Amino acid sequence: VIKGLARLENLQIEETVESIISFSKQIHQGTILTPSGEPFTNILLIGIGGSALGPQFIADALGTSDGLSIDFLDNTDPDGIDHTLNSISGLLSQTLVIVISKSGGTAETRNGMLETQEFFSRHNLDFPKQSVAITGEGSQLYKTSINEKWLSIFPMWDWVGGRTSIMSAVGLLPAALLGVDINALLSGAKVMDQLTREKGINDNPAALLALSW
Repeated sequence: VIKGLARLENLQIEETVESIISFSKQIHQGTILTPSGEPFTNILLIGIGGSALGPQFIADALGTSDGLSIDFLDNTDPDGIDHTLNSISGLLSQTLVIVISKSGGTAETRNGMLETQEFFSRHNLDFPKQSVAITGEGSQLYKTSINEKWLSIFPMWDWVGGRTSIMSAVGLLPAALLGVDINALLSGAKVMDQLTREKGINDNPAALLALSW
């Protein structure tokens, strides 16, 4: 049973990576366009905790000039939300919104989503046709994105913790849209995973980093 579940999880992971690469290519190549027929040039990512910190880290460390630009709503400060939304108002018609919540009911993320929906409405834009969800199957967010016919949905599984979700769709979708080679990113993560299992401190970069702190 355990081996069967492991094979299923591996299949889900591979399918998700493939779907992320395919979706990102379509965005970059202009196969998927905004309702007005424009290419997407900007991302607005709505999340909190690991669902925002991971993508922020990737954007700061690995973002390229080849992909989309990105902005974040990662808390419920009203002035902060207004500042971010107003700063991208000129790009709003070309902004792809990514809403991330495993449970689909995280209050802070939902508030940010509702504020963004209202902002889109004020600018006479169709929010669902510019939005993507990353969430658990059957969640409130999942049902909303299905009912409203959002552009796409990517999975966030129960066995992936928010603090360690950067190598799931949470981190990989923004990374791919930013122009990062996510297969190379995953290969590097695999090598690092092996290195951090070394018992000798001098051969374990995570242990050395912990000691330096």
